[in-house]
Amino acid sequence: MRFGPVGVVLIVSTVTCVTMGRPTPVPRVHRDVVTLQGTVRGYLASNPPHFAYFGIPYAQSPTRSGRFKDPEPPPKWDGIFEALHKIKCPQLKADGEENCLVVNIFTPEEKAATLLPVIVFVHGGEFQNGWGAYRPPRQFLEEGNNVIVTFNYRLGSLGFLCLKTPDAPGNAGLKDQIAALYWVHRNVQQFGGSPQDVTVYAIEAGAVSVQLILLSGLAEGLLHKVILESGSVLSPAALQYDPLDAAYIGAASLGYKGSDDPNELYEFYLHASDKELVTIPESFLPCVDNTSDNVHNLIDLDPIQKLEEGIYTKVPMIITFTQKDTKSILGTDLQRFENPPDNFEYLLPHNLEFMKEEVKSEVAKIVKKYYFPEDFTRRSMAHNYAYYIQDILVDYPTIKAAIMFAAKNTYPVYVMKFSLPKTSWDSSKLESSSFDTILDYLYKEEKQSHFLVELVTMLIRNFKTLGANDVTQDETEDLLNSKDIDDHDDNDLYRLAFVEEK
Repeated sequence: MRFGPVGVVLIVSTVTCVTMGRPTPVPRVHRDVVTLQGTVRGYLASNPPHFAYFGIPYAQSPTRSGRFKDPEPPPKWDGIFEALHKIKCPQLKADGEENCLVVNIFTPEEKAATLLPVIVFVHGGEFQNGWGAYRPPRQFLEEGNNVIVTFNYRLGSLGFLCLKTPDAPGNAGLKDQIAALYWVHRNVQQFGGSPQDVTVYAIEAGAVSVQLILLSGLAEGLLHKVILESGSVLSPAALQYDPLDAAYIGAASLGYKGSDDPNELYEFYLHASDKELVTIPESFLPCVDNTSDNVHNLIDLDPIQKLEEGIYTKVPMIITFTQKDTKSILGTDLQRFENPPDNFEYLLPHNLEFMKEEVKSEVAKIVKKYYFPEDFTRRSMAHNYAYYIQDILVDYPTIKAAIMFAAKNTYPVYVMKFSLPKTSWDSSKLESSSFDTILDYLYKEEKQSHFLVELVTMLIRNFKTLGANDVTQDETEDLLNSKDIDDHDDNDLYRLAFVEEK
């Protein structure tokens, strides 16, 4: 007797019953917001509960012919835009797409009765990598009284190819950032945020970007307070001083055989794929884009000249830097640092100008003697290199920029040096600090960092709220004077100094 067909029917029926017996999925809680472009739908997220809106276009995606040009106005749509897509711009070691000019917005679960302060985070990454974070620091979400914004901007050659021509004038990535701030100004009120109370928190390349945007004069009314961490417009790594040469070297690394003619280089970059462009080892940076063509120049003068003349948007500022920003520079291959440099002239900051080569050689000797004295030991070499790099790339440019901003600013400028846990400088056991930025601590959730997180959060909260007044007052001073600071095992130091013209 054969029961094959009957058996099959029974099995199918059973599977069907099981399938039909599954509980119906519970619909996700969502919130719709009507922007100037159309309706966007965000969804409730957890830890802590908040609404998240991902991938909202703040500018039109660049067309091939407009690849290196200014961003275009954002698109409009009918119906509902599902704000679910987490997007990155093209970069090495990350899947990205050129249609990447988007903002991510995070709002409290409960709607507030009044408009909330807005915090806009600008990511770093040496202008070559990074993206708008998909989750802001938990502390700001837990407070429930902020609207938080992150965003992408074009990177590498796509954002900073500077041929000083109408097709590739330079600084497209900076213009993206201005477009993002403009979008926030026009739309954030619909998300419950105040367009008149926007604090920008920018790290590393983002901090350099925001300073350049302030110097451009195009930030007027778009931001009202800034916190700039670990990036200075006066750093040797802030600007590309020979952008045409950088473009030629970058193209040559992809097999380019042509000349250094800007139009010829443009055609090469225009037709290269984004997958090819992100592999270029040459760094593309902001440039002084003073072209005579009918193109808006973002940086028409050297930043130091604008600072000297006080030509920039005046806002309250906190400028911070950390003691251990050199970790990524030294890396782990410490054998490179066991001997002092032979030709120190090549290690001088390239934005220094000398009237004569003899003067440059003499300066190099003096600097080398200071950082690498004759009684050096191999044990201290890594420390000496790191000390020098920290000084020229971080400490001096940061403090100098703060002093110059403060000299002409009508609002207070604060400088904060954030000293992380002590480091062993034994070149055989060189340890880097656990984190490179203050923001890293705000993302950390381990118990031992609670005091530090609370302190930094209070400083930022006070600055965001008080602006031109004393950010160290009230609860922050109470915390600094508490016994917790004596009990803190990491021996962290916190210095907040008001900088003013003497």
